[in-house]
Amino acid sequence: MSYSMQIENVLELIKSGQLVSSFNELNDWDAILDERDKNPDFESAWRKCFDEIERAWEKAAVSSDVSSMIETIRREVFLDVSRATNQHEIASYVSDDFDIITRSSMLKWNDSFIEHLWNTYQSGEIPTSPRSSV
Repeated sequence: MSYSMQIENVLELIKSGQLVSSFNELNDWDAILDERDKNPDFESAWRKCFDEIERAWEKAAVSSDVSSMIETIRREVFLDVSRATNQHEIASYVSDDFDIITRSSMLKWNDSFIEHLWNTYQSGEIPTSPRSSV
């Protein structure tokens, strides 16, 4: 499935618990954070996408309803991941990831890194590298 989706579907994924239920098998949160933080390629790819999405978002005519729904997704992801992991830092990362995933989808902005983020979350993992290791 492409990461282009209806944001309502993402919100349903979060509210149903499907997003964090697979995180229960992950237990070394510090290792996940370290792996992500120490990967300059990941940080570079993430920052590039974020900056490009920010510029496009500022120019786009986005309704307040869409903006509000994306903020709801960010908040719900943060709260769900925080409750499931007791790790606010990882919850912030996941929330930020879902922000760029959903905004890029709304902008119909296609990028292999964003698709990788979405696919990694759909497989029940938290992304730590800029591309699939498969």
